[in-house]
Amino acid sequence: MNITIFGATGTAGLLVTRKALDDGHEVTVYARNPSKLNMRSDRLTIVQGELADHAAIAASIAGREAVLSVLGPRPGAAGSPVTAGTRSIVSAMQAHGVRRLIATSTPSWGDPNDRPSFSFSLAVRAIRTLQRAAYDDVVGAAAVVHQSALDWTLVRLPMLTNKPGVPPALAGYVGSPGLRLFWLSRDVMADFLVGQLADRSWIQKAPLLSNRR
Repeated sequence: MNITIFGATGTAGLLVTRKALDDGHEVTVYARNPSKLNMRSDRLTIVQGELADHAAIAASIAGREAVLSVLGPRPGAAGSPVTAGTRSIVSAMQAHGVRRLIATSTPSWGDPNDRPSFSFSLAVRAIRTLQRAAYDDVVGAAAVVHQSALDWTLVRLPMLTNKPGVPPALAGYVGSPGLRLFWLSRDVMADFLVGQLADRSWIQKAPLLSNRR
């Protein structure tokens, strides 16, 4: 597919970009600082821009078949940049007829299918208390995606680790049987996210991921 990736220069985003290229996709990366990308491919196009640049975001999305967002809050960032950037992404997708959106989030965004879980509730409460700005930004971005009429999938992530994992990821909801680990290997995450370009079973759903062991 011909796709655009946002958040590609972060630790997780680099893995997602590499996985997408390895799987044969044509990839456009929208990045504030392209020098962090540190990879080359004939199927890689880089567009430099800020999340506040609506025109540049729209240009990076026009003509693509899907968008993959791995955006996350930056420490010390003012306002709600991820929410605002996600709003621009959704608007551009709607304007250019691009329907498939795969975006990362966290368990801070609740889903009606979630079940009570003390460990997850405690983690969400701690983030809301200690990192309120980041919490509000993540929840705000998820709300923008959820309220759109796109073919979206909100992939909720627990704590990420660089420790190698064994794909596929476990996918379900908070409290689902077997989904108990509050951590996920970044390589397993990348495999799941890129796999959603072809997998339509999670459209307009918000799966929570974890490692299998």
